[in-house]
Amino acid sequence: MQNNRVKLGKTIIDPYTKDIYLLNKEIGSYGCCHVYRALYSRCMENDTLVPSGHVTLKIINKNLHESDCTELQRQVHTRFEAIGVVGIGVDNSFTTQDLLCVSFPYMSEGSLRYILSARTPNNKKMPEYCIAIVLREALLGLRLIHNTERVHRTFNQGDIFVHIDDNATDSARILIKLAFEALVYDHSKNINTEGASSSSPFLDVKALELAYGDLPVRNREDLNCIITKLREKKRWTISLEKLLKKKGIIKKTLDSYKRKEQVFAEEFEKMVLICLREDPEKRPTADQLLNNPFFRQRDMKKFEQFLLSGKNPGKRPIDN
Repeated sequence: MQNNRVKLGKTIIDPYTKDIYLLNKEIGSYGCCHVYRALYSRCMENDTLVPSGHVTLKIINKNLHESDCTELQRQVHTRFEAIGVVGIGVDNSFTTQDLLCVSFPYMSEGSLRYILSARTPNNKKMPEYCIAIVLREALLGLRLIHNTERVHRTFNQGDIFVHIDDNATDSARILIKLAFEALVYDHSKNINTEGASSSSPFLDVKALELAYGDLPVRNREDLNCIITKLREKKRWTISLEKLLKKKGIIKKTLDSYKRKEQVFAEEFEKMVLICLREDPEKRPTADQLLNNPFFRQRDMKKFEQFLLSGKNPGKRPIDN
């Protein structure tokens, strides 16, 4: 297999704008596509270069991977404007003699998928106050999409990105944004999405996945089993695996289960249950959910502490 990585330290010039991208760190790869942090300098009048901070640059060798380039270009061209402060999208795309390059904002902490994958196996659960914060920001993005009568193609941990701005004030240090051109950020064909939990578009399922650290599902049937039991029994276990026992065992488990202590806060449980309503017409809209008491939690300092407590210097953000 040919090595199509671009060497670090290489300068790539947009042939149309003359903007310059200096590759200074590889932060991920998906098959034929490699992702870099690049120092971006904007070319002004009189060929004056203005340093403008870091961006993320996704690169494919178009001579070696023509079909992948065509697909990536198609995704870029489906972008839409007015993303605003709630989402991140493509800033620029261009081709050189050999490369297709797509740039978008650099998010220092990567995606939720990376943030949780970098933590120890026993520490992948996200506290409820963190779930409230990240899903609220995602809801703001989903609301914008729905108001434009569009559909977000995926909604998973790889679509929500976090950035810490060390130069900002405390109230604006952390940015949480939904990736709008989702497949520009995640090449799904190169990521294991087997099982319904990894690609489910439902906020309720995503909340459960973050709260439990993972969903023990192998297929849609397992997921439906969990959803049905939560709807009917309204019982929350320490581990969702208890809800996946075989018939005779599961009845005994549910009948004998006595909740000695509340697993989650009442606001969290109620929020998930209303999202799990069987009739889609009775499920809340993004606007209605944003007014739910669960999403009033906004302790960003505690959220930052959670992020920093799980950092592993040996890993890098593979989704950004």
